[in-house]
Amino acid sequence: MSRSLRLALPVALLSALAWLVLVTIPRQAMSVERLALTTSPADIGLAYENFSLRPADADLHLAGWWMPAAQARGTLVFIHGGGSHRHSEFFRALRFYRAMVDAGLNVAAIDLRNHGESDAHPPGLQFGRSESFDVRAALDWARARAPDLPLFAMGISMGGASVIHAAGDGARVQGLILLDPLLDTADVFARGAWIQTGLPPALFLPSGWAVSALHGFPGGADGALARAAKLDLPILLIQDPQDPVTRLPFARELARRNPRVRLWLAPRIDADDPRLAWKERWGSHVAAFEFFPQQTVAQITGFIAAASRAPHPAN
Repeated sequence: MSRSLRLALPVALLSALAWLVLVTIPRQAMSVERLALTTSPADIGLAYENFSLRPADADLHLAGWWMPAAQARGTLVFIHGGGSHRHSEFFRALRFYRAMVDAGLNVAAIDLRNHGESDAHPPGLQFGRSESFDVRAALDWARARAPDLPLFAMGISMGGASVIHAAGDGARVQGLILLDPLLDTADVFARGAWIQTGLPPALFLPSGWAVSALHGFPGGADGALARAAKLDLPILLIQDPQDPVTRLPFARELARRNPRVRLWLAPRIDADDPRLAWKERWGSHVAAFEFFPQQTVAQITGFIAAASRAPHPAN
């Protein structure tokens, strides 16, 4: 083998590895395996209407459900996590909507772009950046539907990041409810890759860096944690303490940096609890409502009641 060939092979291998780490793996993270909706609020006896809306940044059709409460005292816009949809069985969303409506809250739930029955939008998943436009459209729609009621936004996992970015960009809302929110893009990327592959998360940290530095995902000063730390509105942060994906240290950091954040740690769930088996490596991610419904609902309804007494955001 010639000297030039011996030099070329390592260079080619390093180039291929760099492309894999910095380009291929991040691009795969943008791809969403769309799940079909197989049920509706009617399946649990909940009255609802289908609605559609369009975000301000793109010519997209977004699908949603409106679930009105009798003598409603507020409205909650619910935003699901990445790879899910408004049904979100992973969170037991239909049961959650039932609990909210029974507590006197209207609920609007949408499919984010690239999810459920909403339109596709390249390049795909953006960890809250482009999805924030969907949140703002849903909030505007819900406000027009019930203009005299206090309006709240709730996001789980990536939906939490989407809600944070929407509020940071000026969405008018009485308060935010974040449940196991995506706060650190690189860390969640690495943890998600571990869930998918079983390989150590540290191997994916360079790709986690690349999704923000090279591919435009929110990160650093524009990341969900940094933006949420600057929000001046009531925020309820519900954290599953053993969540292996959106982890406790980032929730604690947000609560430390923003005095408007009220952090509630759900009771711990044993990692070997057989009720978690179906979630595999996702473990207790967004499990608070499924395991502790009464406590979780009490936290949310109590927060909404308190925040509703505060002055409404200016129109």
